[in-house]
Amino acid sequence: MPRKSDATARTSAGYAELVKRLLPPDGPDPALLGPIVAMQTQAADRMLQRNQEWLRFTTDRITCDRALLASLSNPGDPAALASAWSEFFSGAIDDYSALYRRLWGQYAEEMTEAVFDSQKQARDLFMTSLQGAGFGEHRHATPV
Repeated sequence: MPRKSDATARTSAGYAELVKRLLPPDGPDPALLGPIVAMQTQAADRMLQRNQEWLRFTTDRITCDRALLASLSNPGDPAALASAWSEFFSGAIDDYSALYRRLWGQYAEEMTEAVFDSQKQARDLFMTSLQGAGFGEHRHATPV
């Protein structure tokens, strides 16, 4: 049975070979590569922001979980115990709902922005590639 590292090596080697075949011998054109790198950088930044928000939220929720466990470790009045349990779950549901609404709202706004940014970057990339190929240059038949 093949090991995972073998599959990774084959995949990486195959990908590297594909990149070599697709790129010109002197390497990628920086003007063409720039917009692609910019899009990937923006996507990575957005993912980092969402992950940081999620980790902050998770830290707060775990703190609340620990507080509930502390109150449950000293059972006293059953009504107080039921009240603590109910308040915890009600608060957790509210917190998760608020987080998801906020994150999905941000995600929708970011995706709308990203679509417009991607369209602009694709236009810029297209124009750069046309100019690199010599299209768009206005040459006169007679010297001016």
